[in-house]
Amino acid sequence: MNRTALLYSETKNMLAKVKDAPESDELLQSIEEFLQKREGLINEIKPPLSEEEKLKLEQVLELEPLVMTELKRLRQDVKNELLLAKKKRSLHQTYRNPYNNMTIDGTYYDRRK
Repeated sequence: MNRTALLYSETKNMLAKVKDAPESDELLQSIEEFLQKREGLINEIKPPLSEEEKLKLEQVLELEPLVMTELKRLRQDVKNELLLAKKKRSLHQTYRNPYNNMTIDGTYYDRRK
């Protein structure tokens, strides 16, 4: 199997794997492995290309926006999860020590001497 066909099949498999899949550590690991493998395959593709190879590369380029959309969705899911964990942590600290972050907004200052 030539490099362009391998790149196309890897891209298609990755799209099928990430399509509407919930975020998990295994999925993130497989995405990272896919990106490394893909980078190597892209670097190995050298011109001149045959018509079949050009066709496969066009198909890969058609799948690219779909893959990027799914990766952006997963990135947003991870980002939301981190924000939620940070919010929970701060709420937990506030519950444990409610007088830690007191404000002095309502303090009355007497200017007379």
